[in-house]
Amino acid sequence: MSDRLTALLTSNDKTPRLLLDAADYAKRVLLQDKDVPWSDATAFSNHLSSIQMLLKPDVALIRIDQLLQDELAHNTTLLETMAAKTRTGYATRTMLGDEALKEKVRDLVFTASKTQNAPVLLHLSSPKALLITADRAANPDSDKSFDDDSAEFAAVYYADWVRIFAEHRIAGIIFDERTELTTDEAYQPIRNTAEHYGWLIGHRGEDSLDFGEDIPTVPVVGADFWDGSGDVPTAQALFSEVPADAVPEQVLERIKEIREQGQAS
Repeated sequence: MSDRLTALLTSNDKTPRLLLDAADYAKRVLLQDKDVPWSDATAFSNHLSSIQMLLKPDVALIRIDQLLQDELAHNTTLLETMAAKTRTGYATRTMLGDEALKEKVRDLVFTASKTQNAPVLLHLSSPKALLITADRAANPDSDKSFDDDSAEFAAVYYADWVRIFAEHRIAGIIFDERTELTTDEAYQPIRNTAEHYGWLIGHRGEDSLDFGEDIPTVPVVGADFWDGSGDVPTAQALFSEVPADAVPEQVLERIKEIREQGQAS
């Protein structure tokens, strides 16, 4: 699957490839602000297919980081286990080691990826962001900070955790670096796992999505684009998050403009 994604990201076609994060937008428009069905793999698969049919992006993106956040908001048993010890990284290690959670995520991705014609990308928090999220969920009063060594520790467990997708039809994983940067060195265990399974690893920043030196940097189209005021960068591929409050008619019109602009150039 990564070969297909690589071909999309390096294509010389005039029409740019669209990578969209439409999770919050789809929750409002398609689910009418109801909860995303993270606990029902079939229902989530149908929801993802609805996003793809509506917006027609070239890649299907699954926000696994939002699934984990939902679990931390509702799974009191897991939270109690994570809070049992306060040593650095214990909450993250415990969460990633939870077998029931692994099975839930594995089943959801397996079911959803089977139904998609487009390459499937998973979206996760950076290792350092994951440390903070797990720590604050287990200990709401915590103000603990995490250094690069702690992030490397988390990346080791992350690298093992993502092996649950070994038999799945995914093309790669995007790590969100917008709030908490993790050093390039810390990602080495994750890269090793990804290379073994043939996945691409992407790093999402405010202005770009980077898949490494062999693939052109993917510009990020800002939120203002969706209200009609932003310009479209010229690139082989574009990434954008569709705002939750975007107007559906404008969203479809702007996607049409991207497609037509590429064809006209």
